[in-house]
Amino acid sequence: MTDVWGDQRATRRQLILDGSIAVLFGLGMLAIHVSLGAGAAIATVLLAFGLGFRRVSWQVMSGFAFVGSVSQVLGSDIAYLANGAYAVFFFTLGSHRDPRVRRFGMAAATVAVLGAALYGATRGGIEMSNFGRGATAIGLGSTAALFVFGGWVAGYLRWQSRQTVQARIDAQLEAVERRRVTELYDIEQERRRIAADMHDVVAHSWAVVAAQSDGARYALRENPAGAERALEVIGETARTAIGDLRTIVAQLRDPGLQPSTPGYAQQAELEERMRSSGMTLELTETGTRDESPLIALTAHRLLGESLTNALKHGDLSSPVRVAVDWSEGYRLSVTNHLSRPDTGVRSGHGLIGMAERTTVAGGTFSAGPEGDQWVVRAHIADGDA
Repeated sequence: MTDVWGDQRATRRQLILDGSIAVLFGLGMLAIHVSLGAGAAIATVLLAFGLGFRRVSWQVMSGFAFVGSVSQVLGSDIAYLANGAYAVFFFTLGSHRDPRVRRFGMAAATVAVLGAALYGATRGGIEMSNFGRGATAIGLGSTAALFVFGGWVAGYLRWQSRQTVQARIDAQLEAVERRRVTELYDIEQERRRIAADMHDVVAHSWAVVAAQSDGARYALRENPAGAERALEVIGETARTAIGDLRTIVAQLRDPGLQPSTPGYAQQAELEERMRSSGMTLELTETGTRDESPLIALTAHRLLGESLTNALKHGDLSSPVRVAVDWSEGYRLSVTNHLSRPDTGVRSGHGLIGMAERTTVAGGTFSAGPEGDQWVVRAHIADGDA
């Protein structure tokens, strides 16, 4: 909880103000009550000290207040005007942030009222009638109650009012902090999405370019037509990658732009580029495709990254098998033989990005070696996206 009022510790200005009020109170009340007797005069000085210490220590303030009341009782001299300071003392106790101090103030007020009433009932001599003693007890007790309970209740109401304002401000601050955390989360998710897009574009494109350039170099003399086709694929892949990168850069400069959403329309181009790179691709697809843009983008990126990993790390002498099943949501399975039993994409940005994309869409993802094969599996159930 924030300290809206900033009064946990008294400021220098407040201390100077309290000290000045205490001095003026003491001088003024002393001039009025000194003629009543030593008890009233001493009580006035003690009450003035209590006013000066009320922000410094409630214990010291309470001590001066108690000794001041005792001096009046022992001296039988009541400093009636100076006793108005007790309203300030109990206001301080009633408005204190510590509930133990507030309870102490309530208990002290009760004792003060009973003490004042008892003093009124016993101060008169034997010549005073019982009615007179009762009237005096009621008069002093009610006057004391007005000051001590009135001060305590006023302080308590002030504390409650501050608590209400404090709670309202804390709720507003919490809402602001929640919005800030949400914005940071959205920024982080956008950063991850752009990083995944950048990886997919660069990794896929360069894998195709590397495979095609090797093929063109080998076929340049014996199969010029094949070499020419490989160079065409390299050019098409490079142009597509440049376009995707321009889109990503534009999104970085202007976050308001809608992200690019390649999907089913680009799948045929992806398959053609992989086959042109020497991959034997066996693809089966069953069911009706989900037209959700999120599912379409996720399916395209998962398939592209899986085939890129197969192109870079797999044994291209064996076919790469892709199975897509739309009967229960989206289910993808990509299987390729490893070039060596210990070869595989153990970890990396590609697998991390695939797992994150699947999780965002509400699905599950796994990838790893199974014997001499590398198997990628992803599943997004109906309605998860």
